[in-house]
Amino acid sequence: MKKTLATLLAATMIAGSFAGCGNSPASGAAPAPATSSAAPASEAKPAEPVTLTYWQHSSAARDEMMTNLVAEFEKQNPNIKVKLEFIPEKDYTQKLVPSLATATAPDVFQVQAGMASKLAAAGSIQPLDPSVIAYDKIATDFVPATVEGLKVNDKYYGMPTDVQTVLTFWNKKLVAEAGLDAEKGPQTWDEFYEWARKLTKKDASGNLAQSGWGGKGYHAEVQSYVEACGGKFYDAATKQFQFADDPKSVEAIRKYASLYRDDKVYNTEFVANWAGFRQGVVAMMIGHPAMLGNLPTTAPDLDFAVGLLPAQDGKRPACTSSWAYVMSNKAPSVEATKFIEFLSSEAVEKEWTLKTGELPARNVLLTDADLLKDAKSSIAIKSLEESFVGIIQTPSLNTLLKEMFDEIYKTDKPLEEILKTYQQKMTDDINAPV
Repeated sequence: MKKTLATLLAATMIAGSFAGCGNSPASGAAPAPATSSAAPASEAKPAEPVTLTYWQHSSAARDEMMTNLVAEFEKQNPNIKVKLEFIPEKDYTQKLVPSLATATAPDVFQVQAGMASKLAAAGSIQPLDPSVIAYDKIATDFVPATVEGLKVNDKYYGMPTDVQTVLTFWNKKLVAEAGLDAEKGPQTWDEFYEWARKLTKKDASGNLAQSGWGGKGYHAEVQSYVEACGGKFYDAATKQFQFADDPKSVEAIRKYASLYRDDKVYNTEFVANWAGFRQGVVAMMIGHPAMLGNLPTTAPDLDFAVGLLPAQDGKRPACTSSWAYVMSNKAPSVEATKFIEFLSSEAVEKEWTLKTGELPARNVLLTDADLLKDAKSSIAIKSLEESFVGIIQTPSLNTLLKEMFDEIYKTDKPLEEILKTYQQKMTDDINAPV
């Protein structure tokens, strides 16, 4: 499959040289008349609006909001029309990647942030037009962790959306029953691990009856803990994963995994972790701030609290992941950049944060009074202060990390051997074509 997609994207680069032949000029102006018999300028028809196609992975609330945003954008930009297509997330990548090698590719679309550099290298997307959105303003106006991964060879290829860090969630009832501080929560990683053990209960047969923590190797919590321990997960300069070669990373992963392997605070056969948290049989979770909006809807009777990640040596680094708005190599540059600029504007980003629970990427919104009214949302926004760019932000890397932890948890292979194997697989993957 990988070879097939690489071939398709190679074709994209060739097709890109012809893409301008069938598209409106970037300015949206009509072509010059071919003969002298054309009507005088005063009688010439106005230029047809430029039409952009836009794709995003779908959910009811997001789709409704984007429909409303497009109506507002078209009102502000009457010379630009946007054709929307919402695609189920499970089908999104499978439909998007092949389209980039053909004329069926959308003009503007969402991708996981880690895909931006791959698509830029393949020539499938183009940089934002600096005549529309100034690069120096991007560097100063946005949280660094949200835009650094979108910059390739000093050019920005997209703007962030759906920004997420990770927070600590705990069931206040279960924590109080264990004699722990249900209001304050675990303050250090050592304390967090001790809480996970204390909150784990077995039945008379020795089977898991209550999980202390539903951790199973999710990339953002793993990278956050490795970073907190001073480990080196990935080297951007050499484009090499190094978690298997760095002693601090190895020990951090060993300690993280020991809760599952040795202390048995959770197992995947017991219950799905977030489902168990909703049901009140998983006491703690680490997850995205979007759960602040999800949990009251899906588990209205659940009394939960939220806090920043536990500290290690006084620091609380939080792994940031996001999606990005990008434009294909065939898109009219000015109009597509205007649309992306609109979607990442302060007003739109604030509305997106209020309605979806995703975090803002603009610095000015980190102190916005409306966004800080809710105590839990305020904690989520504060988590951006020590955020760093997560490297596991493509579907294939997510799959490999999941497979790695499945092997760590469910086999007797030495940890070092497993880490070495997957370090190489992940390095090969991140350097491979899309």
